[in-house]
Order: sequence, then C-alpha cells, then structure tokens
Amino acid sequence: MSNIAEKVDAFLEKEFPGATTTIYRDLSLNFKKVLEDSPLEPQERFTNLLSIAVALENKEMVALAKSVLTDLGTAPEVVQEAAEIAGIMGMNNVYYKFRSFLSPELVAQDYARAGLRMNSLGKPVSGKKDFEMMSLSVSIVNACPVCVASHEKAVRSHDVSADKVHDLARLAATAKGLTSLKKAWTL
Repeated sequence: MSNIAEKVDAFLEKEFPGATTTIYRDLSLNFKKVLEDSPLEPQERFTNLLSIAVALENKEMVALAKSVLTDLGTAPEVVQEAAEIAGIMGMNNVYYKFRSFLSPELVAQDYARAGLRMNSLGKPVSGKKDFEMMSLSVSIVNACPVCVASHEKAVRSHDVSADKVHDLARLAATAKGLTSLKKAWTL
C-alpha cells in the first residue's frame, strides 16, 4: 500500500506545488484517506477513480489511476472499460436527468422508451458489481438523481456495503473538489 500512498502524494505535489490553503488541505486529506484507507479494495478505488477522472476530464488524475491499476496487475480490458464507462454513463446521465425534470405523466406519454443503445450494460468485462460501482461513481459526479438511485440499488443488490457506497460518493466528491481547485488555480 505504501506504493499507492507514494503515488497519491506525488500526484498531489505535482498538481498543487506548495499548496497550503485550508481548502487544499481539506480536499487533499480527504482524497488521500479514501484512496489509502477505505473499505473499498485497491482495484475498486482506482477503477472508480479512473471512471470519475475521465468524466471530469482530469488527465493527471486519469494518469494516476492508470498507473496504480497497472501496478495492481489489472487487466488492460478492465482498465479500458473503466475509462469508457464515463462515456456511456455520460449519455445516460444526461438523458435520465432530462426525464427527471419532466412530470411523470409527460414521461409516460411522450418519453417512456429511451431509445438509446445500452448493450454494454449487459455483460461488462469487469463484472456486473464493479461495472455498477463505476456507473454509480460517474452518476454521482454527473449529478443525475435517477441514475444515482438506480445504480445505488443495483450495487447494494450485489452485497456491496453501505460503507463502500459511501466511500464511492466520497471519492467522487473529493475528485470533483480537487479538479475544481486545480481549475481555480489556473484561471
């Protein structure tokens, strides 16, 4: 685990050189905690981080996640799928968020069928449990209440504990916070 801690520290030092603000300290400590000390297994932490980082368009965070996943011996096709989940969930999150703005009557009358191809959700390379966990993480970042509720229910049906789900939310939140902080530093 020390190699993971070293990589996370190196990422933070590179992205936020000399940072000392209380906001940076809160965000970085929370990010480190969920990546280094969590009920999530290391591969779960970093496949989810990869999905989240792609959704956030954070190239440096993507590189961190891919580096750790390589060190963990994660199959390349699982790494690829983790990165691509941001795409399929991006589509779903936008569409289902659109439907959530409408009345249930209007949805039933005019928008009952999504009409979007989603075959990738059927037999994911990473397995249903892990795919659902990554889908949940991205849905949290993309703030789709319908998708969050659906994927949380699916994850829990795979016997994923509330503590793990909570850490997926914390990971999404801290990754989003650090990405926003980086943008604030470069504006």
